[in-house]
Amino acid sequence: MPKTIEEQCSAVAPSNGAAVEADVIALLGVAPGFALALTYLTAAQSTGVLFENAVANAQRQNIIAQSALNEGILHTYSVGSMAAANSIAHMDPKEVEPVDESLLDTLRRYFSR
Repeated sequence: MPKTIEEQCSAVAPSNGAAVEADVIALLGVAPGFALALTYLTAAQSTGVLFENAVANAQRQNIIAQSALNEGILHTYSVGSMAAANSIAHMDPKEVEPVDESLLDTLRRYFSR
């Protein structure tokens, strides 16, 4: 914590009236500079908080962008599989089995070479 004005001026217990008057004058002389220093300290701390918030917001936006990209990719892949599932679902069950078996036969022939 910053020192008080009295500590900054190293004021001691006065022994006579002249010392008290000198201490008061010293305190009044230092007060504007002390106030300005506290103003600059507050401005520096506020600027630090500003940059911390900016970095945190950029990180949040990056996470949102990545999750939106993932959702788009998953949606793209699921559209193709949904279309295939929908086309197979509308086929006659008697037609579906021969298609599957012919695909398996084709794969067996391909890998048996």
